[in-house]
Amino acid sequence: MKFRLKIFLLLLTVSIIPILLVEIISYYDNERIITEHTLKNLKFFIEKEKENISIVINSHFTELNLISNRIALLQSIENYNNFRTTQNQEKLNEILNTLKNILDNANKISITDLNGKILASTKSAEINQNQPYERFDERKKSEQITVDFTLTNEGHPVILFSKILMIGTNQIGIIFAEFELPEIFGDINANTLGKTGEFSIAKRITENEALLIYPLIIEEGVILKRTISMERDSIPIIQAMMKNEDQFLNLANLQNEPILAVTGYIEEVEWGIAANINKSEIFTSLQFSLLVLVFVFIIISISVVLLAVFFSKTIAKPINEIVNASNQIAQGNLNVRLDIKTKDELNALSDSFNEMIESLKKKIKIEEELEDSKNQLRDERINTIGMLSAQIAHDIKNPLHTIKNSIEIIKNKHLSNEIIIREINRIDRGATRIAHQVEDVLNYINTTYANFTQVSLLKILQSTMETLKIPEQIEVTSPKNDLVVECDAEKIESVFNNILLNAIHAIGNNKGQIKIRISQKENEAIIEFENTGPNIQEDVLPRIFEPLFSTKEKGTGLGLVSCKSIIERHEGIITASSSPVIFKISIPIKH
Repeated sequence: MKFRLKIFLLLLTVSIIPILLVEIISYYDNERIITEHTLKNLKFFIEKEKENISIVINSHFTELNLISNRIALLQSIENYNNFRTTQNQEKLNEILNTLKNILDNANKISITDLNGKILASTKSAEINQNQPYERFDERKKSEQITVDFTLTNEGHPVILFSKILMIGTNQIGIIFAEFELPEIFGDINANTLGKTGEFSIAKRITENEALLIYPLIIEEGVILKRTISMERDSIPIIQAMMKNEDQFLNLANLQNEPILAVTGYIEEVEWGIAANINKSEIFTSLQFSLLVLVFVFIIISISVVLLAVFFSKTIAKPINEIVNASNQIAQGNLNVRLDIKTKDELNALSDSFNEMIESLKKKIKIEEELEDSKNQLRDERINTIGMLSAQIAHDIKNPLHTIKNSIEIIKNKHLSNEIIIREINRIDRGATRIAHQVEDVLNYINTTYANFTQVSLLKILQSTMETLKIPEQIEVTSPKNDLVVECDAEKIESVFNNILLNAIHAIGNNKGQIKIRISQKENEAIIEFENTGPNIQEDVLPRIFEPLFSTKEKGTGLGLVSCKSIIERHEGIITASSSPVIFKISIPIKH
């Protein structure tokens, strides 16, 4: 398969991803719109029902207050309480029945004494019986109109309004008005909420329990036993009982099904109300979109996995081989070869890569041959110069001895003549400098060794120090320890002499220090010369061991070169560093 086709397949697969993203965004946007619309409908329903119930409740409150404030009724109750005669009771019932038309929608109206005995009732059969209201004792504690739910003697659920009757500050009885539930909730139509829509009403009956009053789709006689723990705050009606009038997205109904809910609270009767609908119903229209999303996601996932496996074998693996080969070439390995067997552009790239490697090998070989030729030519030139220099140095060395001996004779004969002595000393210094330069040339040219013997490094250093003229302003710190090494003592002394002279010249007329240290690392003897002279410049440091390179005006450029040559012939290493200036020599203790 052509590389282009592979890339096309990859891009085609990747192009499906934006479509999936658009579908996901569209899905969640539709979900948001449906959620907002549903909550808006639930809130409208709650507010409407809250208003309707409040109107009915307040209307009955007004009617019950009209009855309970009738003077004739209150006097009749007081007369009966004082003189419990049949005549007084009949009079009380007569007055109560005349007032019934004020609460014409009530099933019955009854008046009890403070012990719960029915004194008068619009249903005469109940007179002198006890009021079946189970929370009668709690009712006497409040002088406000209360609304509660109870069962009749026949087990029928009803809404019970009640109020304490008083003359002055004295309680004389309690009036009860009983209503059928449809009288209060007759206009509620929960079907408008949907198939799974629910409208609930509850009242707290204890600190930890609430009584579910509505809906009425419950078996007869069971409704008042539908209690819910206040701890179940994931249920909307409990949120309503906690006076949290809000919209909820993540609550559950009594069957623990996820729902959307809106809650309210009716202060007059301390009822909580809640409307909710199952999410499964309102999001039914989105199920097809969800299935499409899942299907597309599965297709893309499978395609990506298959393409990943395919490309890892046909593209990623060959590319990794090319990268690894490139890294090996960068590290200097030109023996690597690519062996990519594909039928696309990567195969041609592999062949071109191998051809490039062969071309690099040829170029490097040519460069190496050129470098060898240059080195050979340079060595030949240096050897020729060296032979000529050695001959010249040898020819100069003998006359220098004659000059120096003659200088000593003249100095001894004219010790009292300052002018002659000054000039003689100047001649002596020039001869010494020439002798030193001649020695550098001979050390560089001379590649033979007299012999290798076991020698003390400390003794070589002491011998070197004795032959040097060290200025008074320079302090030399010699090592206290010692090592015996197998070396050519004369050549090593020449190296020490050269390094110390360079240090003395570097410090010059300034006050300074030269520290010499001897240490051992396995079979290596390490000698370090540290001086306080100026630091070696960064551009000079890499070249100080090159032949004929010198920073001194009168230097030959062969001193450190001969040191390096001597140390290397001892199978050792000499290095230099700056800040501070340290020359470090490492030679084997035994060869």
